[in-house]
Amino acid sequence: MGKGRARRDRARRDGAITRDARDAASRDEIATLERQLRALNLERRAVEADGNCFFRALADQRYGDESRHAEVRRRVVARVEARREAFAPFVEDDETFDEYVERMARDGEWAGHLEVNAATAALRVGICIHQAGSPRWVAGADARDDGAKTYHVTYEGRDHYNSVRLRNSRRFDEPGGPLSVAMLRDDELCALARRTGCVDAERLRRTLRACRGDADACADVLEEEMEEERRSREKAVEDGIDVEEFDTGDWAEVKTKKKSKGKGGAKHSRGGARDEDFGVESLRI
Repeated sequence: MGKGRARRDRARRDGAITRDARDAASRDEIATLERQLRALNLERRAVEADGNCFFRALADQRYGDESRHAEVRRRVVARVEARREAFAPFVEDDETFDEYVERMARDGEWAGHLEVNAATAALRVGICIHQAGSPRWVAGADARDDGAKTYHVTYEGRDHYNSVRLRNSRRFDEPGGPLSVAMLRDDELCALARRTGCVDAERLRRTLRACRGDADACADVLEEEMEEERRSREKAVEDGIDVEEFDTGDWAEVKTKKKSKGKGGAKHSRGGARDEDFGVESLRI
């Protein structure tokens, strides 16, 4: 049996372990990890340990809803399939590329390094991975750039991922990211983000300036704008507009983007990983 297949079989067996047992077996690791996260105004948000944990963590980051993990998996697998020439050399030698794609499309299949890289390209954002006792690892963005916008996840125990959120946030119904380290180190912006659920540092700063530094007025403006955006999104879905790429983008354009017209030329104002910058070698874990 190949090493890759043995690893996958072991992962499936480990999937039967409950999350409580997993946490109990690594209490010291979790305590260390939580201290590291607190230093950055962050905290863990546990997701279900059912083999979909990486995709659940990203769904929480992108949508504020881990149950949408299947949507994230589909996007990541589609990206891998579309870039066969880039990804095929990194597939374990005990299965063909087509077998790999078919397997990874199934519910409950565990993600690894290849899927982390594919996710940065599919979602057009960096991914920052926090691990107990280790430096942060960043895929799809410059780890030295404190302004880089990334989704934050933890890697724990037996191949388990959890989502990472702004500490003491009041708005878990909003997306958890992307976040920048620069914003996390700014107490004033963090306080506004906790109140409003807006984690876009540029938007927070811009609105705060427009409100002449009045944090209460800034929060009121942001909450009103975000509620209007939620209503606009709901109306767009009803009208058959493809809103997926605007979920973390610029709603000013969504009114002109119909499904029948495709996604070419879309603006991605919140930064992150650009398609032309992507490379499998960018992940160093």
